[in-house]
Amino acid sequence: MSWREKVDPIIKTYLELQIKDTAQFRESFSKAKDPSKAQLWIAIANLSKHIFSLEMKIKYLEKTLQELAMFSQAGKKNIPEEATQSKKNKVSKAKKKR
Repeated sequence: MSWREKVDPIIKTYLELQIKDTAQFRESFSKAKDPSKAQLWIAIANLSKHIFSLEMKIKYLEKTLQELAMFSQAGKKNIPEEATQSKKNKVSKAKKKR
């Protein structure tokens, strides 16, 4: 029985994906003095790349949410009183019709 078959099922899928992704670079790491260490470094590099990509996406989403919040706050401050009164009147008329 292979050690890979004894891995916890929770992480087994992720392990197999890492092995598959790393295998793409077999030609490179097989030429190393210690191919198994080189393979691990390639796996680490793949994970680092993935983390970096996720961090960039998170930063983009955070910036977008901050901008939306600023526009939302700015919009509330810039609404003329007449517009808010008009909305209030429409709401009260709608309630009376019920």
